[in-house]
Amino acid sequence: MNPSTANLFACVIPGRTVRTDFKQVSKTRFILNVPKPATIREFAISILKPTIPKGHGITIYFSLPPFKDWQYVGSITLSHPSEIYSAPWRGTLPANVGGLQLGLSIESSEFIKNLHPQSQYEEEKKLISSVQGIAVDLYNYLQSFAKTTRWGEMLVVPPKFLDKWLKKFETKHKQDPYFWLKKS
Repeated sequence: MNPSTANLFACVIPGRTVRTDFKQVSKTRFILNVPKPATIREFAISILKPTIPKGHGITIYFSLPPFKDWQYVGSITLSHPSEIYSAPWRGTLPANVGGLQLGLSIESSEFIKNLHPQSQYEEEKKLISSVQGIAVDLYNYLQSFAKTTRWGEMLVVPPKFLDKWLKKFETKHKQDPYFWLKKS
């Protein structure tokens, strides 16, 4: 790598050391290998040296093995040189995935304006799925209080049933943080 392109960018992952060892793979593209991606909830990318051309920005992508498909995450510019991102792969990777690649590409502002992070839509779908999963868990818990009476089937719940459900939910969550996303 050309010494003038060394340490142009930084990647910060909470709980890990700051990474500046992006490998330049072309005139406008850089890659960072990131181990143990399943443990990452968020990360930040920052421009350390303002050497990109005016009217340009940096697009951020990620790729999983075998590193052929790249998904757009977001962008940074000289006027907004850093950003924190939720890891779009969070909750979808098995713990044994050895690594992923973060890719940075210098692009024109016009090009960047036309990009939309897939993670934006994925996050919305995850949120809806999460709410549905939690609601199903509560519904299943409430079903345990169903009683047949002379008026038909009814729910007869103890006064602190929500407290009890929440404690059970928290216990399950500690054992498997995404248990409610799994279809059963």
